Amino acid sequence: MRYSASLTIVSTTILAVLCAVAGVSGFDISCNSNVAVYWGQNSGASGSLPYQKPLGAYCDDNNVDVILLSFLYILQGKGGYPVLNFANVCDYTKNASVPVFPGTELMHCSDMGVDIKHCQSKGKIVLLSIGGATAQLNADAATFSKQVWDLFMEGSSDFRPFDDAVIDGVDLDIEQSSQLNIVEFANNMNQLYKTGSKKYYTTAAPQCPYPDANLGTLLAQSHIDMAFIQFYNSGWCDNSKYGLPHWPESMNYYMWEDAWRNSSFANPDMKLYVGATAGQNAGNPSSYVSPSFFASELQELQSNYTDSFGGAMLWDMSWAYGSTPNYAANAKQALMAGSKCGGSA
Repeated sequence: MRYSASLTIVSTTILAVLCAVAGVSGFDISCNSNVAVYWGQNSGASGSLPYQKPLGAYCDDNNVDVILLSFLYILQGKGGYPVLNFANVCDYTKNASVPVFPGTELMHCSDMGVDIKHCQSKGKIVLLSIGGATAQLNADAATFSKQVWDLFMEGSSDFRPFDDAVIDGVDLDIEQSSQLNIVEFANNMNQLYKTGSKKYYTTAAPQCPYPDANLGTLLAQSHIDMAFIQFYNSGWCDNSKYGLPHWPESMNYYMWEDAWRNSSFANPDMKLYVGATAGQNAGNPSSYVSPSFFASELQELQSNYTDSFGGAMLWDMSWAYGSTPNYAANAKQALMAGSKCGGSA
């Protein structure tokens, strides 16, 4: 079946009406209390936690506002189509029953399409994260941007991994040099968004040293709505160093804030998120901070930087929900105490 833009526009409109009738408030980028969480890589299983649940299982509470589907990690695979990987939930290399579109390695994850719409009906936005540590960033920006629009948004294609579900944008988690011109890609996506029927977002996940080696130019030259800054796996600017006397203000969140204040980003209203690992072994163990430590850090930054601060980002869902206390719920509770909406956006 060929899914067309007209079908996706209808489904998006119906979804918006249902949300309004149900009294569900949608995602508000202007709030300083949002929580974004990466889902898809089941990293908690490596720490002896239960396997990640299907996407929809994480959308019935108010802990998470932004869900980042990780990852689209091969940009141009067999047949010229991208390749997805969602670990135990949808991965044809591990589960032969997962269907793949003919002549490609692009998986047909129909159940995820249902879950995406369920999460959106709960007021959350769902973004597709492109990249990851093992990404193969080998594509022409013009071709790839149109392909992403056709496969996952309001374009038209015979090959729709999530059927008629329409994601809310893309996230760029670029952790190595790229053959893809990411500035051109992001600019193309932002232009395609203007032809759509709803609000879309482009986000990025830079490492905490500023400027980020792989995403610095993107942030300076393309409109990025949110920066999910990874304050982990980087040593001197990790969350675990927060507040220490030898960690001067020029070497952490304040450096990003200073760049924000000095209009160093193409989007002067880009929201900055504090990224953390949601479990002791979700990343480098030395980067991890306890839920209480992270709550205090979030509240202090939220109070001090009311314009730039957007909330928290966590890696990943399996760790956040497999831990006690729930790391996402802990972050959300801390942020709601000082929640404000309606500022720069």
